Amino acid sequence: MQNNQGAATQESSINQENKQETRLCTICLAFFGTAATQFYCSKCYQQLFEQLFSIRSIIKESNQEIQQQQQIVQENKQQGEVVKQKEDPSKCKVCKRKLGIAGIQCKCEAFFCNKHRLPEDHQCTFDHAEKAKQLLIKNNPLVDPQKLEKI
Repeated sequence: MQNNQGAATQESSINQENKQETRLCTICLAFFGTAATQFYCSKCYQQLFEQLFSIRSIIKESNQEIQQQQQIVQENKQQGEVVKQKEDPSKCKVCKRKLGIAGIQCKCEAFFCNKHRLPEDHQCTFDHAEKAKQLLIKNNPLVDPQKLEKI
């Protein structure tokens, strides 16, 4: 009889362990959940983790979009440094004086007043000497004595 009693106590202790491991689902309050499913029923557990994975995928996508936008902004900054921005044609680049119709555009593509119109007055970046040399070479071809007719 004691043997039966020992088996019964073992069964009751196993049942108590199982009862401790299962609890009523905190979301639906209809089914029981275990410690492995964080005490959610199987249906609620699956829904929660589907939502969690979808949120994670949304976060990853948004992070990728943010990185792409940052790359575009960096590229635009680099291009902005390389490409000269056009100045306001209504003001002198040096003294910021209003020009009206008297503004003069230099070959460096900036606008200046009459006082700063000369290249040495506004630290011009355009190479006027090289441009003049190229123009002379183009307009004055080399004359070869062999091409001249003999008299």
